Amino acid sequence: MKFRTCSFCLPVFLLFALSALVQAQTVLDGVYSKSQAQRGANHYNTICADCHEGGEPDALPLFGPDFVDRWREAPLSFLHDFISANMPADDAGNLPAASYLETVAFLLQENGFPVGNSNLAVDGLSEILLVGSNGPQPLPASALVKVIGCLQIAGDSVQLVQSSSLIRVRTADETTTEELAQAAAVPRTTGQYILLNTNKLAQETLLGQLVQAKGVLKVQTADTATINVLSLAGTGAPCE
Repeated sequence: MKFRTCSFCLPVFLLFALSALVQAQTVLDGVYSKSQAQRGANHYNTICADCHEGGEPDALPLFGPDFVDRWREAPLSFLHDFISANMPADDAGNLPAASYLETVAFLLQENGFPVGNSNLAVDGLSEILLVGSNGPQPLPASALVKVIGCLQIAGDSVQLVQSSSLIRVRTADETTTEELAQAAAVPRTTGQYILLNTNKLAQETLLGQLVQAKGVLKVQTADTATINVLSLAGTGAPCE
């Protein structure tokens, strides 16, 4: 897989994020087998199709660019964990574990991702990035994200500096102890983010501390990115 970009057109933090994604295995690398997808087709046709092909207005389509955009730049485990916990709607989470993996394989096949020689396995899903056909790309606006960095206040602006790349998340209104324990090990660079909606969240005790911010990605420009913060928590570790 080749990914070309104009390095002088992108901010440093964005280049860092993209380089990290390029190094990871993606769904473009052939991560499922043909037989696994064929079994998934049977599950889709007998269990999923009635709702997802128009029978249920709230059931979103599972094929096409809109589907990929909802899940891209995140580990494949996001998609698998969501459907294995919530689908089918009338019997959520009660299919055999293999059926959920096989359904994911079928969704990859039907969305144009190449077949490989090995079956998907649960313990490898978190190491596989779901990306579009054009490879890793910046996250779309309105994506739920988290970022780890050093909190500072510059004038009226609350910022994170010396920050990690953006990481896509499924929920952004809470912070877990596990996330905070892992935050110090997340690679960071010179990324800078403007944090909105922090009047009640940004406390003086967090200044100069390594913190995790989670929220909605609003804007990315050549200089910075803006996040509408939904949760903000300190790790207890000081910034360098």
